[in-house]
Amino acid sequence: MENISYIFGIICSLILPILLAALYIRKNKKHLKPVLLGSLTFFVFQILVRIPILELALPQATWYNILVHTQPILYALFLGATAAIFEETGRYIVIKLFLKKQLTTDDGISFGIGHGGLEAILLVGINYIYLLVTKIYEFAPEMIFLGGIERVFAIAIHIGMSVLVMKSIREKRLVWFVLALLLHTLIDVLAVLILNVYILELIIMAFAVLALLFVKREEKSENIY
Repeated sequence: MENISYIFGIICSLILPILLAALYIRKNKKHLKPVLLGSLTFFVFQILVRIPILELALPQATWYNILVHTQPILYALFLGATAAIFEETGRYIVIKLFLKKQLTTDDGISFGIGHGGLEAILLVGINYIYLLVTKIYEFAPEMIFLGGIERVFAIAIHIGMSVLVMKSIREKRLVWFVLALLLHTLIDVLAVLILNVYILELIIMAFAVLALLFVKREEKSENIY
């Protein structure tokens, strides 16, 4: 059962992101650029900047340790807000600088696939491969299944956020960028505070469905014009 759960998790968190990226690039070669830039955005703003700050720099600060150990709600808000600020601002900067002529919904989808896809691969997919190969079964099979499904939901949410930020730049309306910041913060705060994993996954699924419905709506409105 453990092997099956890890294989399922690997399909969701490694094979699926690669397939999505390949399909979108095959659909139109111009999607390669936003896919790569989306991946780069996650790698730079999360892996190279935010995570080292959280894990190496901030633990040296007294106020941070007080926050972690005595203020769970404020700590959840801090984690959610910093994730939103780094990732959504990163998205905004990269799209604004390097995708000025590629601001369609399809470009946003491609960017989100790159961003959410690399996140899934680096944070979950590679770990699942290691645990499967070494046969280190640290987690219950159902948790591995849920971890894989959550990555699918997360990719959908990243696609929605990327389309939303791209809409903000295309329409020159900062309100959409602010909405992306607020939604990202809310999702991450809930992920920290909700301890029942099944309830949490249902909430994340709801956000993923809403994200995809929003993307579909944007595609339809583009086709009208």
